[in-house]
Amino acid sequence: MKVIFLEDVAGTADAGEIKEVKNGFARNFLLPKQLAAPATQDQLQRLKAIEKAAQTNRMKFSEEWTAVANAMNGINVTVEVRVGPSGRLFGAVTGRHIAEKLTEATGREIDHRQVLLGEAIHEPGDYPISIRLYREVHADVIVSVMPEGYTPEEAAALAAVAAAERASFEAGEGGVAVDNDAPVAEEKETEEETEEA
Repeated sequence: MKVIFLEDVAGTADAGEIKEVKNGFARNFLLPKQLAAPATQDQLQRLKAIEKAAQTNRMKFSEEWTAVANAMNGINVTVEVRVGPSGRLFGAVTGRHIAEKLTEATGREIDHRQVLLGEAIHEPGDYPISIRLYREVHADVIVSVMPEGYTPEEAAALAAVAAAERASFEAGEGGVAVDNDAPVAEEKETEEETEEA
Protein backbone atom coordinates (compact mmCIF):
# COMPACT_ATOMS: atom_id res chain seq x y z
CA MET A 1 0.00 0.00 0.00
CA LYS A 2 1.31 3.45 -0.88
CA VAL A 3 1.07 5.89 2.03
CA ILE A 4 2.08 9.41 2.84
CA PHE A 5 3.67 9.77 6.27
CA LEU A 6 2.02 12.39 8.48
CA GLU A 7 4.56 12.01 11.33
CA ASP A 8 8.19 10.92 11.56
CA VAL A 9 8.41 7.15 12.14
CA ALA A 10 11.91 6.25 13.30
CA GLY A 11 13.62 3.76 11.04
CA THR A 12 10.84 3.91 8.43
CA ALA A 13 10.25 7.40 7.03
CA ASP A 14 10.00 11.10 7.81
CA ALA A 15 6.80 13.09 7.65
CA GLY A 16 5.91 14.08 4.09
CA GLU A 17 7.57 11.06 2.50
CA ILE A 18 5.55 8.82 0.22
CA LYS A 19 6.44 5.16 0.52
CA GLU A 20 5.16 1.73 -0.40
CA VAL A 21 4.68 -0.30 2.82
CA LYS A 22 3.21 -3.69 3.61
CA ASN A 23 -0.58 -3.73 3.90
CA GLY A 24 -0.55 -5.17 7.43
CA PHE A 25 1.92 -2.57 8.68
CA ALA A 26 -0.23 0.20 7.23
CA ARG A 27 -3.61 -1.14 8.41
CA ASN A 28 -2.52 -2.34 11.86
CA PHE A 29 -0.02 0.32 12.88
CA LEU A 30 0.39 3.40 10.70
CA LEU A 31 -3.25 4.22 9.86
CA PRO A 32 -4.83 3.58 13.33
CA LYS A 33 -2.14 5.72 15.03
CA GLN A 34 -2.55 8.40 12.35
CA LEU A 35 1.14 8.25 11.53
CA ALA A 36 0.34 7.89 7.83
CA ALA A 37 -2.58 8.14 5.43
CA PRO A 38 -3.26 6.44 2.10
CA ALA A 39 -1.52 8.36 -0.69
CA THR A 40 -4.72 9.65 -2.28
CA GLN A 41 -4.96 12.77 -4.42
CA ASP A 42 -6.35 14.77 -1.45
CA GLN A 43 -3.43 13.79 0.78
CA LEU A 44 -0.90 14.56 -1.95
CA GLN A 45 -2.29 18.11 -2.17
CA ARG A 46 -1.56 18.48 1.57
CA LEU A 47 2.08 17.41 1.10
CA LYS A 48 3.63 20.88 1.52
CA ALA A 49 1.62 21.55 4.69
CA ILE A 50 2.60 18.16 6.15
CA GLU A 51 6.30 18.77 5.44
CA LYS A 52 6.17 22.27 6.96
CA ALA A 53 4.41 21.01 10.13
CA ALA A 54 6.94 18.18 10.42
CA GLN A 55 9.87 20.57 10.14
CA THR A 56 8.38 22.76 12.89
CA ASN A 57 7.89 19.68 15.12
CA ARG A 58 11.46 18.51 14.50
CA MET A 59 12.83 21.91 15.50
CA LYS A 60 10.71 21.89 18.67
CA PHE A 61 11.75 18.36 19.65
CA SER A 62 15.38 19.10 18.86
CA GLU A 63 15.37 22.16 21.14
CA GLU A 64 13.64 20.23 23.95
CA TRP A 65 16.02 17.28 23.77
CA THR A 66 19.06 19.55 23.46
CA ALA A 67 18.09 21.13 26.79
CA VAL A 68 17.76 17.64 28.31
CA ALA A 69 21.13 16.61 26.81
CA ASN A 70 22.84 19.67 28.27
CA ALA A 71 21.45 18.84 31.71
CA MET A 72 22.30 15.14 31.34
CA ASN A 73 25.85 15.47 29.94
CA GLY A 74 28.44 14.17 32.37
CA ILE A 75 26.03 12.97 35.07
CA ASN A 76 26.94 9.83 36.98
CA VAL A 77 24.28 7.14 37.28
CA THR A 78 24.80 4.30 39.76
CA VAL A 79 23.43 0.82 39.12
CA GLU A 80 23.73 -1.57 42.08
CA VAL A 81 23.92 -5.28 41.26
CA ARG A 82 24.70 -8.59 42.95
CA VAL A 83 28.18 -9.98 42.32
CA GLY A 84 29.88 -13.31 42.87
CA PRO A 85 33.10 -13.89 44.83
CA SER A 86 35.19 -13.42 41.68
CA GLY A 87 33.76 -9.93 41.14
CA ARG A 88 31.64 -10.79 38.10
CA LEU A 89 27.99 -9.83 38.08
CA PHE A 90 25.14 -12.27 38.46
CA GLY A 91 23.54 -11.50 35.12
CA ALA A 92 24.43 -8.27 33.34
CA VAL A 93 23.63 -4.57 33.22
CA THR A 94 21.75 -3.83 30.01
CA GLY A 95 20.35 -0.78 28.25
CA ARG A 96 17.05 -1.29 30.09
CA HIS A 97 18.72 -0.93 33.50
CA ILE A 98 20.53 2.22 32.41
CA ALA A 99 17.39 3.71 30.82
CA GLU A 100 15.43 3.14 34.07
CA LYS A 101 18.10 4.90 36.14
CA LEU A 102 18.33 7.80 33.66
CA THR A 103 14.53 8.17 33.70
CA GLU A 104 14.66 8.39 37.52
CA ALA A 105 17.54 10.87 37.43
CA THR A 106 16.15 13.20 34.74
CA GLY A 107 12.38 12.88 35.11
CA ARG A 108 12.16 12.35 31.31
CA GLU A 109 11.21 9.01 29.82
CA ILE A 110 14.35 7.44 28.33
CA ASP A 111 13.79 4.35 26.19
CA HIS A 112 16.31 1.48 26.35
CA ARG A 113 16.83 1.78 22.57
CA GLN A 114 18.24 5.27 23.12
CA VAL A 115 21.09 3.84 25.22
CA LEU A 116 24.00 3.14 22.85
CA LEU A 117 25.49 0.22 24.74
CA GLY A 118 27.61 -2.02 22.53
CA GLU A 119 27.29 -5.08 24.76
CA ALA A 120 25.96 -5.78 28.22
CA ILE A 121 28.17 -4.91 31.21
CA HIS A 122 29.40 -7.93 33.22
CA GLU A 123 31.83 -6.36 35.69
CA PRO A 124 31.74 -3.54 38.25
CA GLY A 125 33.32 -0.24 37.30
CA ASP A 126 32.67 3.10 35.60
CA TYR A 127 31.58 3.07 31.97
CA PRO A 128 31.14 6.07 29.62
CA ILE A 129 27.87 5.59 27.73
CA SER A 130 26.37 7.66 24.92
CA ILE A 131 22.61 8.28 24.88
CA ARG A 132 20.86 9.19 21.61
CA LEU A 133 18.01 11.43 22.73
CA TYR A 134 16.70 12.64 19.37
CA ARG A 135 18.06 12.39 15.84
CA GLU A 136 21.41 14.22 16.17
CA VAL A 137 21.09 15.03 19.89
CA HIS A 138 23.37 12.91 22.08
CA ALA A 139 24.39 13.01 25.74
CA ASP A 140 27.36 11.31 27.37
CA VAL A 141 26.91 9.89 30.87
CA ILE A 142 28.98 7.78 33.24
CA VAL A 143 27.37 4.57 34.47
CA SER A 144 28.86 3.29 37.74
CA VAL A 145 28.16 -0.40 38.21
CA MET A 146 28.45 -1.01 41.96
CA PRO A 147 28.22 -4.31 43.82
CA GLU A 148 25.26 -4.39 46.23
CA GLY A 149 26.22 -3.69 49.83
CA TYR A 150 29.80 -2.59 49.11
CA THR A 151 31.36 0.77 49.90
CA PRO A 152 32.86 2.63 46.92
CA GLU A 153 36.39 1.67 48.07
CA GLU A 154 35.49 -2.03 48.36
CA ALA A 155 33.75 -1.85 44.97
CA ALA A 156 36.89 -0.32 43.38
CA ALA A 157 39.04 -3.11 44.84
CA LEU A 158 36.62 -5.76 43.55
CA ALA A 159 36.58 -4.13 40.10
CA ALA A 160 40.41 -4.19 40.07
CA VAL A 161 40.40 -7.93 40.91
CA ALA A 162 37.86 -8.64 38.15
CA ALA A 163 39.87 -6.58 35.64
CA ALA A 164 43.09 -8.40 36.56
CA GLU A 165 41.38 -11.80 36.14
CA ARG A 166 39.97 -10.74 32.79
CA ALA A 167 43.38 -9.48 31.61
CA SER A 168 45.13 -12.72 32.59
CA PHE A 169 42.39 -14.76 30.93
CA GLU A 170 42.65 -12.73 27.71
CA ALA A 171 46.45 -13.09 27.78
CA GLY A 172 46.01 -16.86 27.84
CA GLU A 173 47.40 -17.33 31.33
CA GLY A 174 44.18 -17.98 33.19
CA GLY A 175 42.54 -20.72 31.21
CA VAL A 176 39.14 -21.43 32.64
CA ALA A 177 38.26 -19.52 35.79
CA VAL A 178 37.79 -21.90 38.71
CA ASP A 179 35.61 -21.23 41.72
CA ASN A 180 37.59 -22.46 44.76
CA ASP A 181 34.43 -22.80 46.81
CA ALA A 182 32.93 -25.38 44.46
CA PRO A 183 32.22 -28.78 46.04
CA VAL A 184 33.93 -30.76 43.25
CA ALA A 185 36.70 -32.22 45.45
CA GLU A 186 34.21 -33.53 48.03
CA GLU A 187 32.23 -35.34 45.34
CA LYS A 188 35.41 -37.08 44.08
CA GLU A 189 36.29 -38.22 47.60
CA THR A 190 32.87 -39.74 48.11
CA GLU A 191 33.18 -41.61 44.81
CA GLU A 192 36.59 -43.03 45.86
CA GLU A 193 35.21 -44.05 49.25
CA THR A 194 32.35 -45.96 47.62
CA GLU A 195 34.82 -47.78 45.32
CA GLU A 196 36.93 -48.89 48.31
CA ALA A 197 33.87 -50.19 50.15
